[in-house]
Amino acid sequence: MNLFVFWKNSAGKNELITAPLDGTILPGVTRDSILQLAREWGEFEVAEKSYTMTEMSEAIAEGRVYEAFGAGTAAIVAPISGIAYKGAELAVPCGKDGKAGDVAKRLYHELADIQYGRKAFGNWSVVAAA
Repeated sequence: MNLFVFWKNSAGKNELITAPLDGTILPGVTRDSILQLAREWGEFEVAEKSYTMTEMSEAIAEGRVYEAFGAGTAAIVAPISGIAYKGAELAVPCGKDGKAGDVAKRLYHELADIQYGRKAFGNWSVVAAA
């Protein structure tokens, strides 16, 4: 599973960030699909780069984190509402329903549509015949 954070980065831009493929995380189809979908939307920056828990905790304290979610084959997209760090629980915002943010929900639904043949994706998926 990979961690994704949708936040306002230190440069003041909305960004979806996940760790780079530098040997510390596994490359995966779900991770790659999320990155491709978010880049296709063109609504915010999408970054694969290192970030620290210090940066994350500061962004949460400053109200710059909009949402976070884990993504992987089994969970697809799973919202994160809190992170334990240095003996404290950092509250991560969730959507209006308290369950998932808008980006996580949208990605989940688009991935499900691709998986169930309701939406074509790239050159490896087609819409299923009715």
